[in-house]
Amino acid sequence: MGDITDSIEQSFRKASPRSAEEFERGREFMPGVAKGAYFYRPYPLVIERGDGCHLHDIEGRRYVDFHNHHTVQILGHRHPAIVEAVNQQMERGIAFGAPIGTETDLAEEICRRVESIERVRFCTSGTEATLHAIRLARGFRGRSKIAKFEGGYHGSHDAVEVSVSPPLDRAGPDTAPYSVPTAGGISPSAIDEVIVLPYNDTAAVERIVSTHAEQLSCVILDPKAGILPVSDEFIRAVREITRKHDVLMILDEIVAFRLGPSGLQGAYNVQPDLTTYGKIVGGGFPLAALGGRTDIMNLFDPTDGPTGFFQSGTYSAHPIAIVAGLAMLRELTPAAFERLNSLAERLCSGLREVIEQRGVAAQVVNLGSVFSIAFTSHELKSYRQLATSDGAMAHRMHLALLEEGYLMSHTMGMNSLSLAMDKSHIDGLIAAFDRALKRAEAA
Repeated sequence: MGDITDSIEQSFRKASPRSAEEFERGREFMPGVAKGAYFYRPYPLVIERGDGCHLHDIEGRRYVDFHNHHTVQILGHRHPAIVEAVNQQMERGIAFGAPIGTETDLAEEICRRVESIERVRFCTSGTEATLHAIRLARGFRGRSKIAKFEGGYHGSHDAVEVSVSPPLDRAGPDTAPYSVPTAGGISPSAIDEVIVLPYNDTAAVERIVSTHAEQLSCVILDPKAGILPVSDEFIRAVREITRKHDVLMILDEIVAFRLGPSGLQGAYNVQPDLTTYGKIVGGGFPLAALGGRTDIMNLFDPTDGPTGFFQSGTYSAHPIAIVAGLAMLRELTPAAFERLNSLAERLCSGLREVIEQRGVAAQVVNLGSVFSIAFTSHELKSYRQLATSDGAMAHRMHLALLEEGYLMSHTMGMNSLSLAMDKSHIDGLIAAFDRALKRAEAA
């Protein structure tokens, strides 16, 4: 397989010399790339512009974009409604250090769509949203420990950079995972504050939560939208377990809000105590949110004097992001979600058919318009099965699909569709996947 990988990488290098030059130029001033998620081997393509469901690199090559900026661009690139809203706000001003009124419109729209959300606060990133949600939970319950799921990602603060991708030889028993630090430099005490739960094992979750209930403030759940097949029954079971033991439930819908008008919790009929949002909620701009029950969220309300809780930031609720987010939500009607999810089912059905015909050890997982391809024969029930995926095969497929004119996540995980796509883009990817698979498998 080494020769095949070398051949695919050579083709990639031959087609992207200017991206290679930009990567080396950037390394003189940045440690690798502008942010970690941009990097893949041998170097990332430099994108010049986007339009609809297409991206164009600096070599002039065009790609159908199934990555969509980490699932953010649900409407596609340069959507007229977003561009118009942003341009109008730019004419009024960029930022004032004061409310513009549109924040209330966006907050009202989120509360209208999601039954469990009674109050909302805006911040800049999903990391900030989960950080403040966990602080609220700790303060409201008066307990310091939290529980999260092994393999769940909630951003880059110490409380959640635990057991995101632990080495399997350090992860502990399947039904009682160890807390393993994910990022270098996090506080050693953070590990002691986090209880780790396994996905899709209700009995283990019940046992672990009941054992630690008197110390637990919350369970934060990333439903792994389109990455692991986490059932609605399991998510509802987690809700019942947390309610039974008087532990708050935080549902991380930073990706899963893509599922429908009220996100995953609307589709699955689950009402958490707090919810975090990001990704699509800002219409492509840096915006995130946390919301939930009035009695919890009002700890942020200073109207009657200090509460001991505070959430702010220079760019929180930035006017440009707020108007873009409101324009985006207004475009996401029930009919829009129905069309998007229908295209996703067409795509995933076609990909599964190709995999079956070729007899490849691979699985396609999707939730709505988010989908992943894992090159493994194991049934995907938890992080541990997902960790057995063939990363080298995913790398070859990523580069081979780029050559076909299709951009996906370099891990082949957490890809997504946009409303700028139609059936021709879906069928085109299925055919390209078949050709790329034949090439990547070649001995």
